[in-house]
Amino acid sequence: MRSLLFPIKVFAGRMNVPNSGFWVAIGIGGAVIGTMSFVQQYNSKDSNEEIRFRSIFRDFCIGAFLTAIIYMFLPDSIDSLVSSGKSMISSSFTGGSRSITTSTPTNSDIELQIGPARF
Repeated sequence: MRSLLFPIKVFAGRMNVPNSGFWVAIGIGGAVIGTMSFVQQYNSKDSNEEIRFRSIFRDFCIGAFLTAIIYMFLPDSIDSLVSSGKSMISSSFTGGSRSITTSTPTNSDIELQIGPARF
């Protein structure tokens, strides 16, 4: 008898989800668009009007979808941006200090790769 979680185990074995730039890019894209939607609603609402979270969630999904489309065209460039951002954030929090300092990423030569794939 096969386990009910068999498809999840197979999927989890193929993709390293926490370190995947795809999911990080989708989360960041959705969060940026969702935050912009929240700010727009907050600034334009009347005093007796409530913020509509359904439209904020809709805008989050639209931002995540658009980021996924961009990721499909530029996967290597987005992965290098995500990895350099992770290294910049982790290097700013090391050493016991809790202040965020600006530093240059370890991979300062980020190349935007466009055009047909070179197989």
